[in-house]
Amino acid sequence: MHKVITRNEKNGVRIFFRRKGILYCFALLVLLLIFSSYYAPDMMIAMTNQVWALCGW
Repeated sequence: MHKVITRNEKNGVRIFFRRKGILYCFALLVLLLIFSSYYAPDMMIAMTNQVWALCGW
């Protein structure tokens, strides 16, 4: 027997892939920051200092 896919199930699949895509973009951004720190360590130090400042340390 074939299963009928309802509209809610299709939306659930779309949301799953959208979240997965967002996570992949975030992971790519993190990797880009890590590899760019090799070429521009001053920029990475400045970003780290900014994160520390935003966290209230």
